[in-house]
Amino acid sequence: MRTVLRKIRNHFFSAFREIFVYHHTSLEFRAKTYAVMIAGAEEPIHRYLDVLEEIAGEIYAESDRAAALVMTVQEYVSASGAKKTRNDQTLIYDIVEELRLMPRYAQKIEPAHLRRLQSCTSEDANKIYQERIIEFLSRKRLDFEEAKR
Repeated sequence: MRTVLRKIRNHFFSAFREIFVYHHTSLEFRAKTYAVMIAGAEEPIHRYLDVLEEIAGEIYAESDRAAALVMTVQEYVSASGAKKTRNDQTLIYDIVEELRLMPRYAQKIEPAHLRRLQSCTSEDANKIYQERIIEFLSRKRLDFEEAKR
């Protein structure tokens, strides 16, 4: 019963995230940076959930907001896995476009968090791919921070 209620709550929350989540675009930007790491590895998301929940708890003091971040990452990874509307390349493109529109989001790219997610990856080829994503996102962070000055 509790699981069913949680699923209903999560579905409702997901559908109306724009209304219920303060600064939802900021949260979604962070979710995309974490989702691109997970989706690019093409490994099951359950390997990353514990670390992702820890990271979300460190970022957001409110448990609802932290849960929203984890849920949003799961949605992006799921959509990427289904290859319906998004894949990891689309997520990277979205991240770059959002940085152009909101350069201050560059501060939300946290390489230390991305490396913690990378530690959950088991395949060497996936680790190499994730390392390139971390380098790319770190470079973008520096580019936008320098442009800000």
